[in-house]
Amino acid sequence: MKERIARSLSWLVWSRGAIQLLSLLSTLVVTRLLAPEDYGLMALVGVWTYAVALIAEMGLGVAIVQFPELEERELNTCFWLIVGTSAVGYLALYASAPAIAAWFASPMLSRVLPVAGLSLPLLALRTVPDGLLRKRLQLDRVSQVEGAAMLVTMPVVLGLAWSGAGVWALVAGSLVMPLVHDVVSFWLVRWCPGLRVGSPRLRAILRYSLATFGARAGWAVYQQVDAVVLGKVSGQVVLGFYAMAKQLASLPLEKITVVANQLALPIMAECQADRATMRASFLRGLRLVASLTVPLGLGIALVADDFVAVALGEKWGAVVPVLRALCVLGLIRSVDTLLPLVLLARYRAGSLFRWTMALLLVMPFAFWAGAAWRGSLGVALAWIVVYPLVMAWMAREALQELEMGWRTLLDQLRPILIASLMMAGLVMVVRWALPASDVAERLVRLVLAAALGVTAYAAAIFWQGGALVGEIGEVAGWLKRPFMSSRRALNPGE
Repeated sequence: MKERIARSLSWLVWSRGAIQLLSLLSTLVVTRLLAPEDYGLMALVGVWTYAVALIAEMGLGVAIVQFPELEERELNTCFWLIVGTSAVGYLALYASAPAIAAWFASPMLSRVLPVAGLSLPLLALRTVPDGLLRKRLQLDRVSQVEGAAMLVTMPVVLGLAWSGAGVWALVAGSLVMPLVHDVVSFWLVRWCPGLRVGSPRLRAILRYSLATFGARAGWAVYQQVDAVVLGKVSGQVVLGFYAMAKQLASLPLEKITVVANQLALPIMAECQADRATMRASFLRGLRLVASLTVPLGLGIALVADDFVAVALGEKWGAVVPVLRALCVLGLIRSVDTLLPLVLLARYRAGSLFRWTMALLLVMPFAFWAGAAWRGSLGVALAWIVVYPLVMAWMAREALQELEMGWRTLLDQLRPILIASLMMAGLVMVVRWALPASDVAERLVRLVLAAALGVTAYAAAIFWQGGALVGEIGEVAGWLKRPFMSSRRALNPGE
């Protein structure tokens, strides 16, 4: 298994790193070309398309990874169920678009939503081939698929934004990306759906997938309900600022934890019967993920004003306080990102469902109160105050499955927190010593603070020692594999 993990991780990190860097640069350029209300409108569109896509998928993607040795008829059944449900979902979304636009008082939404909704059948087509690649731990192939989709989509969005297409540039991107994803996924997985369906295990597969779907659907609703509430209470422009802050704050957590989750789910599924092995895998993943997400989130929060001024421009200045608040939320969520996978691997999808239902009951009221009080900043503060209280219950359930306590969890995080605080202290000194008033001065201060902060954090981690240092070295060895392979290919005699 370690060989498969090493190969997959090297592909995931290098391919995702390169593509995400290009994606970030493209996003920053597009952000300067589009208005905040364009992002607000697309945030409202994303709420509905994401929700319908999740319902149509019914949790079958996770079931494909979890269940061993799926037969051809079972895969066919999953495929046609998802495609059929997506088609029905698109028709419902198309019919309800005028009513949704009227409720949000956004006439443009009635034009954009039916077009963007065409992504639903495209997203449905990729579920089975994508699940098969993940099940086989062929995450290098998954990275190739995502890289191809990103490389094709970026110039389309950038070109349309440059030509003055406005929100339609973002809509085009939402259609081109899943289309390319579908084509490349089917080509790499070498699987095509057939017409033979049905299986004696179908009931068990559907029972598991629907339990998983319940948890994921509740999670999706409470994740998106902040945008719904803010769009209704404060309007499209305020939502645009909030959506941009949320996107920037989630960059460290999302990009890093996506890689971790892609590796962790199939690994935990393989060792689901061995709690000691699962516990060791979880703690290792927690240390590696938190060692990146915690300092990155804290660092972005500290330099948010300089980063926004340099990267986005003055028109996005209202993003700064919201971005800082959401970065604090990211620090909290970097700890809980692997916990749901433990419950899934132990067939505790029902517990995840109850947790997400609790969030679904509590979070909308918190968001509404926050939006009425302080707009987008109030919604961000609602996340920080309320979410950890509910998350603690889910964490307790997962820790019980791993037969470990809170003290063990905190012990793994202590070196990371100490190093992050040392980094934060140095960054604050740099900001105090170098006052900045224009963009050039802000750029100098941003670069210097980032460079010294990274150096201080790395030095503090290695000074403390422990298991994390060895794990970082091992992962670094895995990441060098593509270069070592290239060197051996060029010098076969070595």
